[in-house]
Amino acid sequence: MSTPREVGLKRALGFWWLYTLAVGAVVGDGIFTFTGYAVASAGPSVIIAYLIAGVTQMFLMISFGELAVWRPTAGGPEPWVKELVSKRLGFLSSIAFSIGWIIAGGSVGLAIGTYMYNFFAYSGIEIGDRVLWVTAFSIILVTIFAVLNILGVAIAAGTQFVLTMLLIGLMVVYAANASLYINPANYEPFAPHGISGFLGAIPIGVYAYMGASTVLFAGEEAKRPVDIARVLFWSSLTFVILYTWALAACVGTLSWEEVTVFYEAIYAQSAMKIWGPVAAIVMNFGAWLAAATCLLMGTMYQPARDFYNLARTGYRLPRWFGYVHPKFRTPTYGIIFVWLVSVFLILLGTFVGHTLGYLLLGYELVWAWCVSWFLTLIAAIKFRRKYTEEAKKLPWKVPLWPITPALAVVGIALTVFAMFYDLAVSYGADIAAITGVISIAWVLLLGFGAKYLEKK
Repeated sequence: MSTPREVGLKRALGFWWLYTLAVGAVVGDGIFTFTGYAVASAGPSVIIAYLIAGVTQMFLMISFGELAVWRPTAGGPEPWVKELVSKRLGFLSSIAFSIGWIIAGGSVGLAIGTYMYNFFAYSGIEIGDRVLWVTAFSIILVTIFAVLNILGVAIAAGTQFVLTMLLIGLMVVYAANASLYINPANYEPFAPHGISGFLGAIPIGVYAYMGASTVLFAGEEAKRPVDIARVLFWSSLTFVILYTWALAACVGTLSWEEVTVFYEAIYAQSAMKIWGPVAAIVMNFGAWLAAATCLLMGTMYQPARDFYNLARTGYRLPRWFGYVHPKFRTPTYGIIFVWLVSVFLILLGTFVGHTLGYLLLGYELVWAWCVSWFLTLIAAIKFRRKYTEEAKKLPWKVPLWPITPALAVVGIALTVFAMFYDLAVSYGADIAAITGVISIAWVLLLGFGAKYLEKK
């Protein structure tokens, strides 16, 4: 067996593969499934809530570009935060992001299993117990995506490219055609549940749009690191324009009162209403594509790279996390570990109930990534102050500095506030308080635990 330092990751990712990695990580199950919850909460004002979420996410992603060009790594924000803020917070910044993607292995895994089940349902085929089949489909597909990642980043990224381009094309066709069927009456009342319903849609919008920063962990596999910064901008612009358009068309063709809150892809509902069951099957395929791209180059890609980086850069993680397969050039054992945890979370979600499991996993993912983004944003601001001359020489610079990072900070604060506000309004102050305590507790435990994981 080769030692971790004898074999490195393979530089195989050009601009378009990095672009589809970022876009595919964004347009996940949240766009289709969790959006039903947002529409039921905000009504037509969900369009504005999602636009706010998308724009603030774009400013956030763009703010990270200089760090990616300055020091590209497989560890994402860990080396930047470690040097510019503190080593302990460096560990927290990357591991929180990894936790988010591993959580997605459960939430997105349950969603894609549901989409597989819906293929049969829309076709009028009864295959039996829904819970059993959703769970089985989820585990089978997560396993396939893990295997593709093990076989090589080029294979996984090539598959991602095909799936993501199919998804983008499908959504453009849907938005263009559904726009012809918009009924203005569906936009009224614009905010049926007032400000509370509107705020409740914002964290769901963040869940739907977040993920582009996954490309930060591709630094050691990118052919040209500057492409990572370019991709952060272009992928963000893609999802803001495309999904605002598609959502406006969807809401305009489907009354908010008709929306099934969970596990019904709202675009499939809209297509069913306009064109019938065949169109619903096609849009359900779009939902499947969105979830697949999240799992393939999100859950099964990013955490394994983070563990690989941590195992070889001064942390007491098991050495096998740093192992790279000599033929496939992938962090094989890290991928297997993530697959095992994802399967566990799928089974756990089945045990507590798919709907509740999906909701709790989704909100905790948003919190985990807000923690990671905030720490990374601090590092980006400090980089400009500490390495002013070096920043001027970079081939890519953050536009509209310092307005861009300032708006990114506002976006993070708004997301966290809206998330706990929605929990308090929808489920009670006690649920919001318990969720808050748990969320803060695991962050503190990881922060203190990093001290014992550091190698002296």
